Amino acid sequence: MTGNAVRRTIAAAAVLAAVGGVTGIAATAASASTEPQLCKDLDVRVTATPAQDSPSGHRAVTLHYTAADANTYCTLSGAPYGVAFYDRFGSPVGVQSSVADGGTPGQVTIDANHSASSAVLIPNSPEPGPAEVTGLRFHLPSDASNTPVGVAWPGTELSGSPQFTAISQD
Repeated sequence: MTGNAVRRTIAAAAVLAAVGGVTGIAATAASASTEPQLCKDLDVRVTATPAQDSPSGHRAVTLHYTAADANTYCTLSGAPYGVAFYDRFGSPVGVQSSVADGGTPGQVTIDANHSASSAVLIPNSPEPGPAEVTGLRFHLPSDASNTPVGVAWPGTELSGSPQFTAISQD
């Protein structure tokens, strides 16, 4: 081999090594991105419906958490927090709420094939609640964006202090 041929062989080997290294780095980055991140408000769509079942002495509303689009892949854990109920004018109605007891919450996955839910437990009370509750705003459990989500309230009257359960996989 001549000096020029050796130099070209070394140069070609260096280019292949560099390309292989870049490919290896890209593959590592791609595999790292398959781990789910904490859900942000834009990752999740939330709806509220009256629950079919509820604990004795309560009515319940189910909060349903689904992927905002086919590319969503994230996790949630815990119960909604920073909760506020609103009237039809967008004004808070001042209802106090809390997190229901229920042990250690698990982590749930939200993606195109997995959804989750939690419940709002409303005590049956002889005392009337706010006249018009039309909306609910809260932070997602494990809220990565620190931005509240809003949902239309399904017409269920409030009485007493509602409790929010931890989210669970559907």
